Amino acid sequence: MKDYKRKTALQFYCVLLACFLTTSCTTVFDKAHGYRGPIVVTIETEDGSVPEYPFLIESVYTESCGHSSCGIDSGYRYFKTAYANEPITFPRERLDLLQPNAYATILFKVTHPNYHYNVFTRGFAPTDADDPIHVTFTVKPFTEQMEKVAGWATGPKQDMQNFTPESREYKKADIRYRQARFNLG
Repeated sequence: MKDYKRKTALQFYCVLLACFLTTSCTTVFDKAHGYRGPIVVTIETEDGSVPEYPFLIESVYTESCGHSSCGIDSGYRYFKTAYANEPITFPRERLDLLQPNAYATILFKVTHPNYHYNVFTRGFAPTDADDPIHVTFTVKPFTEQMEKVAGWATGPKQDMQNFTPESREYKKADIRYRQARFNLG
């Protein structure tokens, strides 16, 4: 009976020790891995031009809620300006994640009056070294995007002229036209 109790106690302590070591190892050894960056961002224009004014770049770390990002901003929030084709460095920072060795999803919001508003999402692995992570984003000219979007409204309007006003097809084209106009603002 004594051997059975000793064996059970030994198994219990072994399991307890294994649990302690695995939890302490992930917290002790992974502390250095919570850092992301420095991240070097370069903005390129699709048409190759260099605008007179700089781009505004906002970075933010977003928490993940289930299968997709839920939009909770927490950390790595920086506002920087950069000209096209010139790299800008975002600093190295520790992010408080639920799991310190996980990828971090960081959004980069790029705005400029002459270029289409873009939100670029990138996942960054934890890093030990101070080696920079290079990322390049390509933006589209605003006029090119507006011409494309303006075509969305003209198609349904032309369809409306081909149908009688009370027909089902006319009403469908009217709904598409109103939706396209709404999307244009």
